[in-house]
Amino acid sequence: MTTLEHAVDPDLDEPRPEGVRPFVSVVVPAYNEALILMQSLTSLYAYLQALSDDYEWEVVVVNDGSQDETGAIAEAFAGSRPEVRVLHHAVNFRLGQALRYAFNTCRGDYVVTIDCDLSYAPEHIGLLLERLREDHAKIAVASPYMKGGETTGIPLGRRVLSRGANRFLSVASGGHLSTLTGMVRAYDRPFLSSLSLRSMGTDINTEILYKAQLLNARVVEVPAHLDWSSQEAAPERESKMQIGRSTSAYAFSGFMFRPVAFFIIPGLVILAFALYNLGWLAYNILEEYSTLSGGFEPRMSASFANTFDVRPHAYFVSGFTLVIAVQLLSLGIMASQQKRYFEELFHVSTATYKEQQRARGG
Repeated sequence: MTTLEHAVDPDLDEPRPEGVRPFVSVVVPAYNEALILMQSLTSLYAYLQALSDDYEWEVVVVNDGSQDETGAIAEAFAGSRPEVRVLHHAVNFRLGQALRYAFNTCRGDYVVTIDCDLSYAPEHIGLLLERLREDHAKIAVASPYMKGGETTGIPLGRRVLSRGANRFLSVASGGHLSTLTGMVRAYDRPFLSSLSLRSMGTDINTEILYKAQLLNARVVEVPAHLDWSSQEAAPERESKMQIGRSTSAYAFSGFMFRPVAFFIIPGLVILAFALYNLGWLAYNILEEYSTLSGGFEPRMSASFANTFDVRPHAYFVSGFTLVIAVQLLSLGIMASQQKRYFEELFHVSTATYKEQQRARGG
């Protein structure tokens, strides 16, 4: 188990009366999932019924502007099952907006998000909730990339992208977590409601963890099995455009966690290269100067001119790299300042939200 230490302000949590089962909202975003939706919801519903001794529960299906029969199938499934609710988007707003829509309607003490294809089996729900409650955490993440986790049936290209993205984000965020892009998680709902989420796409998953990190919230990981073996005959799950969009989202998320890695570190490397070139130029200029005769100014001018005639590229490379290095370092300083300002504003908005919640409770 990996943790991001320290619990956030406990005032957001209200103790439940003894003997009352916790209420869990399970969110299932769906976009053009007509072929698998009925089977997935049936399996999920059966599993949640087995948890009924420990939890009250609801299933919130978000039909995110599907162009097939996803919405109709979800409504048909929910028609005879009062625990299931269906939300509809008229057009596809992407994952972030679908989750935010569902989060705003969830009634549970805990919120669990799970993929419609059940590539993480429903049994992960119980594991996530158990770890969340045992560790008094705010977020529990299903992690196939931590010790004890595994992946099955994932195409090589997608596996490399996913592992690489999570490794990159883990380093950027401080190395506390091994899986930052996955959606299958359990949340403390009052804490989740305090985060003021903004992302529209898959980057909502890293946005949540970034804001949890700002609040020193406890985040735990549970070893998980990500299994695509039953989908080998299915079409590729993401188009090249979607993969490109995910890649850019991961890059932006890494920048959000640690902007210094994008500007200041490259700036320092380029600055070192520029200074090396300038030092080499200075050595050649002085060496040329020593071979000339006459006054200081004529000799120095001649040594610069002679060196430029022989090595003009050295002047251009040195000047260009020096300018780039200064620009990168300046951007890094500004980005770090902007990050600090954002963190301060985020803490203020979170404190305001908590005060509003206390006032409503009073």
